Amino acid sequence: IIAHHVPIGTGNYIGPNTVINALASIGNYCIVNTSAIIEHECQLADAVHIGPGAVLAGQVTIGRKTFVGANAVIKQGIHIGESVIIGAGSVVLDHIPNGEVWIGNPAKKLR
Repeated sequence: IIAHHVPIGTGNYIGPNTVINALASIGNYCIVNTSAIIEHECQLADAVHIGPGAVLAGQVTIGRKTFVGANAVIKQGIHIGESVIIGAGSVVLDHIPNGEVWIGNPAKKLR
């Protein structure tokens, strides 16, 4: 399900049962896997991978080449930098700078 007025770039894969809500935007060459939820006003830069069942609450921004693992949850208003890895099942409550790896509930920096 994709809301009206959602700009979506080229070369993307959007899996079945995915929800992308109003005023979100998807860059180029992204993967939004099965049953992911991208809430209102979220912004995905180019080459972002969202795992199956992941949930991005409203106004989340994700930088280029970032991977969000299966069933991860990202709290509203969070900014995630470029080339970040978020482990499966993680719950992200804090902003994450470029190039870091975060895992757990609540998510903590691994390296």
